[in-house]
Amino acid sequence: MVLGMFFPAALPRVLVRSTALVLAALLLVTGVTPGASAAQAREQERSQAAAGPSGRFTVATLNLRKGMRVPGMRHDIGRVLSGGASVIGFQERLFSRPALRASLPKSWTLLMPDGPTGTDDNPIAFDKDVWKLEKTWSALLTGKTWRRQTGRIAHDQYGVVAVLRHRASGHVIRAMSFHLPNHLHNRRTGGPNYRNRGGVQAMWRMSARVRHIAQDAPRPHQFVGLCDCNVTENRDTTDHLVKGRITRPLRLETNYSGRKGGSGIDYVMGERDSAFRIRSYRSYRHLVTDHPGIVATFKRKR
Repeated sequence: MVLGMFFPAALPRVLVRSTALVLAALLLVTGVTPGASAAQAREQERSQAAAGPSGRFTVATLNLRKGMRVPGMRHDIGRVLSGGASVIGFQERLFSRPALRASLPKSWTLLMPDGPTGTDDNPIAFDKDVWKLEKTWSALLTGKTWRRQTGRIAHDQYGVVAVLRHRASGHVIRAMSFHLPNHLHNRRTGGPNYRNRGGVQAMWRMSARVRHIAQDAPRPHQFVGLCDCNVTENRDTTDHLVKGRITRPLRLETNYSGRKGGSGIDYVMGERDSAFRIRSYRSYRHLVTDHPGIVATFKRKR
């Protein structure tokens, strides 16, 4: 900073120096680094604005329909973004990697691992202006599948995990996107559909793996599950399915257990023993895909 721009040369040097120190302190308080250019200052302000309030964050889960093109995905992603989502867990990607990347805003990153078939079915996307990525990996949930209609063995089933640090609050989440088997549920008894025993047993293996990944997280990290669980929440009445195998053992709160008389199968799950709790959620319908987009807002406990 050129002091001559602000102080006449006739002022005593001590006075000039002390006043400059006061100005530097004011710049630090306002979030502008001394010596930073105007462009850098604008970038700092933009990042801080994008991060939003430090006392909340919003995540979404969105199941994609096979064969969706960029305009349809942009429409559906835009709907959940209108609810404030800064993290989205996708399921059933089933289309090209470039198409999904092209459907996201420029400030977003897509975590879609390379590897064996199935590693990229459940990617996670997040806003880089809001979150900083610390770690990501694909987790094998089960090596056996549940295609009872054809009797064939499908590819292994993976979930995608991302450890994200919120830029404004410093809060860290371990987000996981996964998809459970279908035809799991006996709607008459509220328990497993044992006519699809292979699918039920695969779900049990996957649930055990999800529990391990959640329980393995460091204590300050909040586990957040983003799931197409394929079980209607108001009919799951035993300990053999999602409530008894995932949400209850992990003490997860979710739109799954919060809805009254609903019949959805897409859920955002959040760890109760955390500084942040789910305070509201919204279901976005009328999408191109055949599932609703679920958006949940977490707020800091008072």
